[in-house]
Amino acid sequence: MTTFRPPTDNFLNFADMDVDLRRTQEGRRAFNLFRHYASQPRGRNVFKLASGAYTENEPADMTTVVKTYYGGHEYEVTADEAADLTANGYGAYLS
Repeated sequence: MTTFRPPTDNFLNFADMDVDLRRTQEGRRAFNLFRHYASQPRGRNVFKLASGAYTENEPADMTTVVKTYYGGHEYEVTADEAADLTANGYGAYLS
């Protein structure tokens, strides 16, 4: 079987988690530790729609979703699923 790992982005910056929140000075000190960490990978979800198309944008109508591949996880996929994923541009994430 083939393994599918949904794509990830390296833009989750922990130091920015408190920028938009109103916090006390003491609360801000608690987030200072995060400023020493580098950006971390953040998984993207891949949704297979009933039409056979794949998208990373969550559809407004979730009843059209046949299968969800959650980012940050590994999935064993069949040969047919691997062919569909490759045809829709996700071949680089198969191993």
